[in-house]
Amino acid sequence: MTQSKSSVPTKKSLPVWWSSELLPNRLLHKFMDQLDAGRRPYVKVTPKTVPELYDFQGQDVEFLWALLNDLDREYHMLTIKRARVNPQQEPYDNAQIYFLPDKEPLVREWLNRPALDPYALTWAHELKRQQHKFEDGGAALVGRHVRVKGMSAAQVVRAFAVLGQELQRPVTLRALSARCFAGDSKALESYELLVRALYPSLSQQLQARPVMLVVHLGQPLAHILFVENQDTFLALAQADLPGITLVYSAGFRGSATRVREPGQVVFSYLNPDADTAGFKRAWFDGEASSLRVSFWGDLDYAGMAILKALRQSFAQLEAWQPGYELLLARLHAGLGHTQASGVKNPQPDPGLTGCHYADTTLLPAVRQTQSYVDQEAASLCELQC
Repeated sequence: MTQSKSSVPTKKSLPVWWSSELLPNRLLHKFMDQLDAGRRPYVKVTPKTVPELYDFQGQDVEFLWALLNDLDREYHMLTIKRARVNPQQEPYDNAQIYFLPDKEPLVREWLNRPALDPYALTWAHELKRQQHKFEDGGAALVGRHVRVKGMSAAQVVRAFAVLGQELQRPVTLRALSARCFAGDSKALESYELLVRALYPSLSQQLQARPVMLVVHLGQPLAHILFVENQDTFLALAQADLPGITLVYSAGFRGSATRVREPGQVVFSYLNPDADTAGFKRAWFDGEASSLRVSFWGDLDYAGMAILKALRQSFAQLEAWQPGYELLLARLHAGLGHTQASGVKNPQPDPGLTGCHYADTTLLPAVRQTQSYVDQEAASLCELQC
């Protein structure tokens, strides 16, 4: 019955006697059920727990018992502890069979039974308990296991379930997130559509978060220049370049398509005594279309992607040549940092931006040199000289 150790099948192979109709198959499934339920995989042999070993008319009980011993001695996946028996009892009566958890991957392969994710099991159980609290009955969360650091599956489901209470009044997505997800205002950052699916009516209470832009007003209002980085923005504001109004875009914040809609943007002015009303009219009433609009940021793919995104709100926007020429000179002089250096995270090439200067001069230079130059490398003295 048993095989010599030298002929033990490879790890992934099934025993030569394996059949889904035999006792070992059912018993191993039972052990997997216990593991999935978080219990110790174990069985005590009795007529109730292992009836096959007591079906003396329909089964070859000695053969079946030998197969279980084979899983113990040759495959080392079971530990069988026999009980003391009298001559009238079967040798396996009240024997205790323990499954060795380190063999779980192999057995799951034999049974074609992938491991169940405990998080998914808890998620499904808690969702069933909370489903009455969702407008959609929780349908949008079925099979969608959102993970939030520091929170269990049950806690995350319960957090989604209490969103409806907070949506009884107007609220921003960040405030909603902080109130329901353990104070984390960013937990729902990528799940607005999910919230709206769970609460299609109540989600009308969600308030859009206004875009906040810092502005230094130039006189006269003739040219709007978006500046990517704070240090450069403040230096230019201090220089107070004639006719140039500066807008600190802080990365992509100025690229939202709703940035031209009243009520969707908040301005903070470095020089509030200037003509803020005239600036707002130009910004919201379409007068900006007659102004020159430019962008200056890092000479890298991310900077060009910001330029491309900003053109969705300001179709006439171009790369600001006086600033980029300084960065371009440093790039050609070998004073940039290479893309392979790992100084920055990998940046995808944005392709065409729609700006002629960027598409024909700046991007080809970045691609050819495989290098970047940050905006702060240009000194204000160079710009003004």
